[in-house]
Amino acid sequence: MADIQDYRQPMVTASGIFLGFLLNATNVWIRDAFTKHLFRDLVLGISITISLAFLLLVLVRILRMKYPTEPTKFYRKTMVFFLIGITIPFVAFVIIMIEKFVASIS
Repeated sequence: MADIQDYRQPMVTASGIFLGFLLNATNVWIRDAFTKHLFRDLVLGISITISLAFLLLVLVRILRMKYPTEPTKFYRKTMVFFLIGITIPFVAFVIIMIEKFVASIS
């Protein structure tokens, strides 16, 4: 059975760095949110909320003191949550770019 202790610190660091960037971007965005572009702001708001929830879930899981009897499965599931958490904002940005492109050619 593999011990996931070696993966713990890198996961905490990566999650913390991404959370920092996400919260900083949110701080800048929230000042003018929902004033001009409702669709874009709605997509951003939903993606930020879901991403924050997944990244906080990752931190809670990886910082547990006691791991389940199958730590490899536990780590893999935590890694999937991490990947979902960091992918959602990028998907939102692609949706916003497509929407801006479509609006510019209309």
